[in-house]
This record gives sequence, structure tokens and C-alpha cells, in this order.
Amino acid sequence: MFGSWLRSFAPSLRGQIMVGMAAMCWVCGIVANSYLQVIFRGSFWIRQWSLLSKEEDGRMMKEGCKHLEGMTLQLFGSRVWKNHKRLEA
Repeated sequence: MFGSWLRSFAPSLRGQIMVGMAAMCWVCGIVANSYLQVIFRGSFWIRQWSLLSKEEDGRMMKEGCKHLEGMTLQLFGSRVWKNHKRLEA
């Protein structure tokens, strides 16, 4: 399903990207009330998986999560985004 998209990344990054995609798919299967819950729960599971990864891969996963969380807080904290937006069932 993601083959052509995944091939656009360097081979050394593909495993980490697959972990991130799996975490986000896992979170989407759980009932979530907001976009923030999906993003931060996905980030949590990626960080957990990073503990089982090679040191360099784990470090990159943690840095990616930190970057994603920072960007999310900037976007959702801005006045551009309406805080009342929720995910629809």
C-alpha cells in the first residue's frame, strides 16, 4: 500500500518510517477524541519502539518525535487552529 511512497526515502530510513506508520495505524484503531490524541499517542508508541531499536535508529526516532510534537504544539497552539475541532466517528 505504501510501497512507492516508502521507496522515495533512503533505504536506511525505511525501517524507521515503517515503525512510525505502524504506530499511527495502531493509534487510529483506538478511539481518539482529537487530532492531538492521535499524534501524541502515536509519538508515544514510536518512542517505545525506539527502545528496542539500534542505538542510532532509536535516537533518530526520538528526535523525529520531538520535532513532530513541537510542530504540533505550535500549530494547535496558534490562533489559526480552532481548538474545538474533533475527530468524527
